[in-house]
Amino acid sequence: MFSSTMLVPLMVFEWGFLAFLVVGLIILALVPGLRLTVPNIFVFVVGAFPGALLLLLVCGWMFGRNQWSDAASTAIVPILLVGGALGGTLLVWLKSRFAKIRRDQFL
Repeated sequence: MFSSTMLVPLMVFEWGFLAFLVVGLIILALVPGLRLTVPNIFVFVVGAFPGALLLLLVCGWMFGRNQWSDAASTAIVPILLVGGALGGTLLVWLKSRFAKIRRDQFL
Protein backbone atom coordinates (compact mmCIF):
# COMPACT_ATOMS: atom_id res chain seq x y z
CA MET A 1 0.00 0.00 0.00
CA PHE A 2 2.72 2.52 0.95
CA SER A 3 5.93 2.63 -1.00
CA SER A 4 9.19 3.38 0.73
CA THR A 5 9.63 6.69 -1.11
CA MET A 6 6.55 8.06 0.62
CA LEU A 7 8.32 7.75 3.96
CA VAL A 8 11.28 9.90 2.94
CA PRO A 9 9.58 13.29 3.59
CA LEU A 10 8.36 12.05 6.96
CA MET A 11 11.87 10.88 7.86
CA VAL A 12 13.34 14.24 6.78
CA PHE A 13 10.75 16.03 8.92
CA GLU A 14 11.59 13.82 11.93
CA TRP A 15 15.35 14.37 11.53
CA GLY A 16 14.76 18.10 11.19
CA PHE A 17 12.55 18.09 14.27
CA LEU A 18 15.22 16.30 16.31
CA ALA A 19 18.01 18.54 15.02
CA PHE A 20 16.04 21.71 15.76
CA LEU A 21 15.07 20.32 19.17
CA VAL A 22 18.74 19.78 20.09
CA VAL A 23 19.74 23.20 18.73
CA GLY A 24 16.86 24.78 20.62
CA LEU A 25 17.82 23.10 23.88
CA ILE A 26 21.39 24.33 23.50
CA ILE A 27 20.44 27.89 22.58
CA LEU A 28 17.73 28.26 25.21
CA ALA A 29 20.07 26.91 27.89
CA LEU A 30 22.98 29.18 26.94
CA VAL A 31 21.31 32.51 26.10
CA PRO A 32 20.63 34.37 29.35
CA GLY A 33 17.58 36.30 28.11
CA LEU A 34 15.69 33.18 27.01
CA ARG A 35 14.33 30.64 29.48
CA LEU A 36 14.38 26.90 28.94
CA THR A 37 10.71 25.95 29.26
CA VAL A 38 8.53 23.50 27.36
CA PRO A 39 6.48 26.24 25.62
CA ASN A 40 9.70 27.99 24.56
CA ILE A 41 11.08 24.76 23.12
CA PHE A 42 7.85 24.22 21.19
CA VAL A 43 7.89 27.79 19.86
CA PHE A 44 11.57 27.41 18.92
CA VAL A 45 10.95 24.27 16.88
CA VAL A 46 7.91 25.83 15.18
CA GLY A 47 9.94 28.91 14.26
CA ALA A 48 12.97 26.90 13.17
CA PHE A 49 11.29 25.31 10.15
CA PRO A 50 10.31 28.54 8.35
CA GLY A 51 13.60 30.17 9.37
CA ALA A 52 15.62 27.33 7.89
CA LEU A 53 13.66 27.30 4.65
CA LEU A 54 13.83 31.08 4.34
CA LEU A 55 17.61 31.18 4.80
CA LEU A 56 18.01 28.30 2.35
CA LEU A 57 15.96 30.17 -0.25
CA VAL A 58 17.88 33.41 0.32
CA CYS A 59 21.27 31.67 0.06
CA GLY A 60 20.11 29.79 -3.03
CA TRP A 61 18.96 33.04 -4.60
CA MET A 62 22.21 34.84 -3.76
CA PHE A 63 24.76 32.12 -4.46
CA GLY A 64 22.86 29.66 -6.64
CA ARG A 65 23.88 28.55 -10.06
CA ASN A 66 22.23 26.31 -12.59
CA GLN A 67 24.38 23.34 -11.68
CA TRP A 68 24.52 20.94 -8.77
CA SER A 69 27.84 20.16 -7.14
CA ASP A 70 29.17 18.33 -4.11
CA ALA A 71 29.99 21.63 -2.44
CA ALA A 72 26.36 22.69 -2.72
CA SER A 73 25.09 19.48 -1.17
CA THR A 74 27.47 19.75 1.81
CA ALA A 75 26.49 23.38 2.46
CA ILE A 76 22.77 22.66 2.77
CA VAL A 77 22.85 21.17 6.28
CA PRO A 78 24.77 24.03 7.96
CA ILE A 79 22.57 26.59 6.20
CA LEU A 80 19.46 24.80 7.46
CA LEU A 81 20.81 24.62 11.02
CA VAL A 82 21.82 28.29 11.10
CA GLY A 83 18.50 29.36 9.58
CA GLY A 84 16.61 27.20 12.05
CA ALA A 85 18.56 28.67 14.95
CA LEU A 86 17.87 32.21 13.75
CA GLY A 87 14.17 31.60 13.09
CA GLY A 88 13.57 29.73 16.33
CA THR A 89 15.46 32.25 18.44
CA LEU A 90 13.60 35.13 16.82
CA LEU A 91 10.22 33.56 17.50
CA VAL A 92 11.07 32.75 21.13
CA TRP A 93 12.35 36.29 21.61
CA LEU A 94 9.15 37.72 20.12
CA LYS A 95 7.07 35.45 22.35
CA SER A 96 8.94 36.51 25.46
CA ARG A 97 8.78 40.16 24.43
CA PHE A 98 5.06 40.37 23.68
CA ALA A 99 3.41 37.56 25.66
CA LYS A 100 2.08 38.16 29.14
CA ILE A 101 3.73 35.90 31.70
CA ARG A 102 1.63 34.36 34.44
CA ARG A 103 3.37 33.02 37.52
CA ASP A 104 1.41 29.74 37.45
CA GLN A 105 2.43 29.06 33.83
CA PHE A 106 5.98 27.88 34.54
CA LEU A 107 6.69 24.16 34.29
